[in-house]
Amino acid sequence: MQTGQQMSQNKLASLLAQASNHMHGTLDIPTILREAVYISSQLVDASAGAAGLMINEQLAFSEHLDGQTWKPTQLRLGRDDGWAGEIIEHKQPLIIAEADDALFIPLVSQKLSGTEQLIITPIIGKQHELLACLILFDKQKGVFTQHDSKLLEQLASMASVAIENSIQLSESRRVEEDLEKSVATYRTLVEQIPAITYIASLDRSRILFVSPQVKDILGFSQDDFLANQERWSQQIHPDDRERVLSEVQKSLNDNIPFHSEYRIYSEDGKETWVKDAASKVRDHDHDLYLQGVVYDITERKLSEKKLLQMAHFDQLTGLANRSLFHDRLDQAVAQAKRHTHKLAVMYLDLDGFKAVNDTLGHKAGDDLLAEAAHRLRQNVREVDTVARMGGDEFTIILNEITTQESIRLVAGKLIEAISAPYEHIGSEEVVTISIGTAIYPDDCTDRDALVTAADNAMYTAKNSGKNRCCFYQTI
Repeated sequence: MQTGQQMSQNKLASLLAQASNHMHGTLDIPTILREAVYISSQLVDASAGAAGLMINEQLAFSEHLDGQTWKPTQLRLGRDDGWAGEIIEHKQPLIIAEADDALFIPLVSQKLSGTEQLIITPIIGKQHELLACLILFDKQKGVFTQHDSKLLEQLASMASVAIENSIQLSESRRVEEDLEKSVATYRTLVEQIPAITYIASLDRSRILFVSPQVKDILGFSQDDFLANQERWSQQIHPDDRERVLSEVQKSLNDNIPFHSEYRIYSEDGKETWVKDAASKVRDHDHDLYLQGVVYDITERKLSEKKLLQMAHFDQLTGLANRSLFHDRLDQAVAQAKRHTHKLAVMYLDLDGFKAVNDTLGHKAGDDLLAEAAHRLRQNVREVDTVARMGGDEFTIILNEITTQESIRLVAGKLIEAISAPYEHIGSEEVVTISIGTAIYPDDCTDRDALVTAADNAMYTAKNSGKNRCCFYQTI
């Protein structure tokens, strides 16, 4: 076999090209090292060869080329193991002319036991780290020379590039596979949670992605929702739209996460309460996009409304209860004082309720209270408050009244409405109403004093024949 010095440049170039093609045509590092050993043995006319891969600060050998045959080799050499330690430490080529006591040889093959020469070439990475090494045994004609070492260094450089590429590509593929797994896991999670997830541009002018739950919650398909970029703002309830858009702008201006609860119309016109939360996704110092989630909170809002109703409204009549009446009266007094207005408090008691309740039963009594409450509410303004204080007693706050005569007109309408017939009790039982009225600030300026004054006036009305209105000023 021709050695590197003897073979033609064409033959040398052909061997190196073959090595390059084969080593760069695979991502398998053992295959790269096997090709390097095979070609290097031809370059320097070696009788055998092997390659050790650097693993955990040791050169690990798994096989060696004995002529044309690959034979298994299980061997690891470290810093304390002769020439291996020198290669690991200095990363420089070695030529050993007398190898009788060299490590490796007695352990791998009886045929190699008579080895006289070794030439060892490190394979160095781009960070000057030791990746592997080539070891060639016995030159078949002559001795290993510096020229042989230079040829092997050239081949080792090619092997280094192939190994680095393999590591880099393998790492890239691993990252891609991990990313694909993460995306699949995220998609599975996103598509299973009962909420809409979305990605939007930083100024929220464009929605870039919306999860399939938009169909379940709002009735729109993903494509339809994304095709109309105005749909989100268009579907927000008109009473909430200005507030929500203002909250969006504030979050952008102040660079803070966006949080809002609002009503939005689904495709079929159904009103849905949602909780919308979004924040910026960053890459190092750069803002990339907004990522958000929208939850359907309609059930929660209905529950809150029900609890609020129970806390502040009478369950039988739907009127404000005593607690809410006192709150409303405090507010009304404060506003009347601020704007120098007057207001009136009416205290009302149904005449004849006890007889209906005792004669026809509690169901008839409850129906009477509900119907009376409805009639009272129908005969005052929306800005006025009608409340049930308990039993058959009611109160009314008349805001911004000007004269006593205007109060008399309201009282007259209420008396007429209450005294009209009730279908469920017949004509046998007569129901009327007695009303007492106190005026702020003419009679009192204190909330409790106003209620007491109106209550006292109501008893005056009852004692004066019922079915009438009496003013506190006249008693």
